Amino acid sequence: MDKNKYVPMNELIRDKETHWTFTNINLPYHKIAEKGIVIWCVKNLEGRWTMLGGNKFGFEDIGDATMFRMQFGLGV
Repeated sequence: MDKNKYVPMNELIRDKETHWTFTNINLPYHKIAEKGIVIWCVKNLEGRWTMLGGNKFGFEDIGDATMFRMQFGLGV
């Protein structure tokens, strides 16, 4: 399985047995794009992740969610 894969929300709905951690980073989408946050997720997160519109992100692994919050959650 490819560990650096973006998983669309419709795929998450089909996989109801997987527990996900959700968070947001309080930035508008254009700032998320400017800062390369999605690219960072692809390059640095092991495990599946998704973007739930705007500034909401979901992570299959709670450790990935924690790393994401440490990287982007405060003072961005």
